[in-house]
Amino acid sequence: MLLDDTELENTVWQKVFKLLGFKPDSTVRTHNFTSDMPFDINLDFSVYAIENMSNEQIDAMGDTIRKILIEATGENGRIYAPDCEHSSFLYNPRNSDEQKSVWVDAARYFGGGYCANFPPFYPDADYYFFIDENFRFGYPGHPWRQEVWIFGELLIHRFEQIYENLGWTKIK
Repeated sequence: MLLDDTELENTVWQKVFKLLGFKPDSTVRTHNFTSDMPFDINLDFSVYAIENMSNEQIDAMGDTIRKILIEATGENGRIYAPDCEHSSFLYNPRNSDEQKSVWVDAARYFGGGYCANFPPFYPDADYYFFIDENFRFGYPGHPWRQEVWIFGELLIHRFEQIYENLGWTKIK
């Protein structure tokens, strides 16, 4: 489900900035843990470099991460998927129909609307987030640092078991 502007502003982005200490910066391009951190997460977290992934690993990444999110959310859990500066979604990871780009009718746009793109798990052009609806765990991606940050005990444990198969390098 595509989030409307009010819900997006009042719930998801405020929590991303407050609870994850999100500080967007397009100039930081290094795995430096001494300054200029894009997140200040007060939960346990791990960080992985993703720049050495093969095309095959990138292609398999979506299915692998979707399965982990299904496992982590339980029967009825949902995931926020905000895309910085773009559309954001709230979806059930079990329902593939909710994980697709959608057309939004809006007269103020040329052509009568726009395509709200569902974000990929590989942060290739923007900050992408996949966060439990209760902010217990999540998967933020940083496009310029070529990193994914995993927070929450359940996800940390699960990704610890598979990160090498994904072609990731653990850096924290």
